Amino acid sequence: MRKMKLAILGCGSISGKYIQCAKEQYSDIMEIVACVDINTDRARECAEKYKIPKVYSLDEMLNDNDVELVVNLTIPKVHAELTIACLESGKHVYSEKPLAISREEGKKIIDTSKRLGLRVGCAPDTFMGSAIQTAKKLIEDGWIGEPIGASSIMVSPTRGNENWHPDPEFFYQKGAGPMFDMGPYYFNAFINLIGPIESVNAQSRITFPERLIVTQPKYGQKIKVEVPTYISGIFQFKNGAIGSIMTTFDVWNTKQPFIEIYGEDGTLVLPDPNQFTGSVYMSRFKFGDTEWHEVPTLIEYDNNGRSAGVADMIAAIYNNYPHRASGEMGYHVLDIINAFEKTNVKEAFGDEAQTGIKQVLKSTCDKPLGLWKNY
Repeated sequence: MRKMKLAILGCGSISGKYIQCAKEQYSDIMEIVACVDINTDRARECAEKYKIPKVYSLDEMLNDNDVELVVNLTIPKVHAELTIACLESGKHVYSEKPLAISREEGKKIIDTSKRLGLRVGCAPDTFMGSAIQTAKKLIEDGWIGEPIGASSIMVSPTRGNENWHPDPEFFYQKGAGPMFDMGPYYFNAFINLIGPIESVNAQSRITFPERLIVTQPKYGQKIKVEVPTYISGIFQFKNGAIGSIMTTFDVWNTKQPFIEIYGEDGTLVLPDPNQFTGSVYMSRFKFGDTEWHEVPTLIEYDNNGRSAGVADMIAAIYNNYPHRASGEMGYHVLDIINAFEKTNVKEAFGDEAQTGIKQVLKSTCDKPLGLWKNY
């Protein structure tokens, strides 16, 4: 299988994880040939650090026919514009989450990719790691019976990214916030484990309208908060199971599990879905076992990291089968998190706010196959 030539679009902090993983684990299937960033110095530093041959402007990259796939790691509010530009130039695109910031933008991406016969993939790909793949196999092998419910929580232990991130403003702008920033990890996991989601009902608020940056180089600057920072709600899967989620940048810490899956015969506890590894625990009280047991993970997926979804997408392109971290799943997740965010917060969304109203989703997607299965 020949190597597909890639460009990295957006050379911020996450780009190093993608590049390092691509070079260390997937160099047999992909070759990163160019770095692109609105800040040319940052692109040059990235290229020099990781020995990538070309530093391009956006137009130069779009006009280079050797670049076959673009990994879009820019900020959320320009994801759609840049993804569509790359598609229109004849390139496949794998985007960081979220796919876009609005349903309309997301649909335009999917429609454009179908019109041009090109692939779109969307992060996160952490559901391809050992923890979630192990839980998926336990469910599909019947260890906890039919899933009937799920619960989840995401709390930033630093009570907001202004307490650790060097450039935190975008976390509080449209297209970010705790649901847009972290929700995709949870919903990709849920879709992978149980299936697509049918409806959402939630409440949300902006707890602190202003945040103070306490990290360098912007120490002392203030951020105006544009999006909800405390979101809690319930959702129903297409199979009838009911789930709950709370995401927030307003709470200092918690001891609650990241994710629990409830089946007719038992319960699974999962680790942070933002990680590829971690321990999975199972209880089967129905069968007289009162203990929680750590389940041995599918260790062949322990080394999956950022770029696993890109590698799976490239293999799918070459072999003509569906890729797992698909644009369709990215759009379904975008639909879900938009439904959560536009509940109750009129100061953020005006007349678009849907106060405590059940929202039936128009989108859906296929449940990805486990990595131990072939399409």
